[in-house]
Amino acid sequence: MADNDLLQFVIPHKHRPGTDLMTKLMLEDSRIMNLILKTLIGRNAEDKYIVASCEWIDGRHADVLYIPKDSATEALPPVIVEIQNTVDKTFIRRIIKYCGHVIDKYHVEPIALTICVHEVRKSVSDLLLETPKAHYLKRLPSDCWAQEHFLMSKATISDFLNTPLSEMVALGYVLTKQEASLLSLEHRDDPTVQMLYDISRVALEHEIRDEERTVEVLLNVCENNQDQYKRIIEAIEEDGNDSKRARIYANDGLIYNETCQRKYTKQLFNSSMPEPLALSPTVRASGSSKPTHKSPLRIIDPDPRKTDMEWVKEFVEEYRTTKKRMNWKTCFDEGRNAGYLGTYSNPQSLKNTFNKLNPKH
Repeated sequence: MADNDLLQFVIPHKHRPGTDLMTKLMLEDSRIMNLILKTLIGRNAEDKYIVASCEWIDGRHADVLYIPKDSATEALPPVIVEIQNTVDKTFIRRIIKYCGHVIDKYHVEPIALTICVHEVRKSVSDLLLETPKAHYLKRLPSDCWAQEHFLMSKATISDFLNTPLSEMVALGYVLTKQEASLLSLEHRDDPTVQMLYDISRVALEHEIRDEERTVEVLLNVCENNQDQYKRIIEAIEEDGNDSKRARIYANDGLIYNETCQRKYTKQLFNSSMPEPLALSPTVRASGSSKPTHKSPLRIIDPDPRKTDMEWVKEFVEEYRTTKKRMNWKTCFDEGRNAGYLGTYSNPQSLKNTFNKLNPKH
């Protein structure tokens, strides 16, 4: 379980994971650098690298470049890491140029890693190959310009989001999800996921502290709670007797409120300031009048709801596995209890409609 401060922490939208600044801060952290190097090269590369300048005379620059503390070799080559929204042939041509600059400077072909945040275009995905390095990575042909070029995306990690997450899968998960808060993530208890958000919190501590004002914080908490209540109501209305999604929303809301209480109660006891005045009904958060609020609490897609006839068909098939004669009154009563068949007045009308639509039954 993450600590209360980390659960309460919300990254400003402009700095959410996957954006330039936050990506650079995360990838330059020695712990993240080591987990990438350990995956791409091996344990022998851990603690052997530093972050180097990746801007070149032609104005081009990669996101991050790792180089060995000693001279680069075939066994310990430079490593270029790129976070890219859309991976297409234009991007591939660009990363080839980056690698060319690295070869000119270090005289060794680098290893390249691309983490795609949104889409890998078909012109590139058709070229992807399997790699023994890891099942959640793919490999792109890189003859003459890189030892290997690996790619990780939502699609490549989708089958590996099982608890506990691999460290590299956790990195790809956070960067492709781009959520502003841990509370938005299903895998918020994963240690690598928490580490990435802690890196963000430490890096942005000063900016976040400057932005926080009593009125803004209070309005933000109220908006998040309001959104969560709406989600609970919608889940109840959409899911009928299935309360799973509503319960998850309620539990997320409780965790959020508990972390708010602990955080701000602690601040209150440590502060010599008087309690804030009651807010006027006209008080609004400072800044743009346009709504920019995004709740840190996750949204769960509802399971597709069956139609009345889909529900009846399943009931009939299951009922006839154990009974010879169909009981339409039982079907009608159970359907009503499950939130279906509201447009049918009696079991006979239900039977007539079903037989008309399913003559083989």
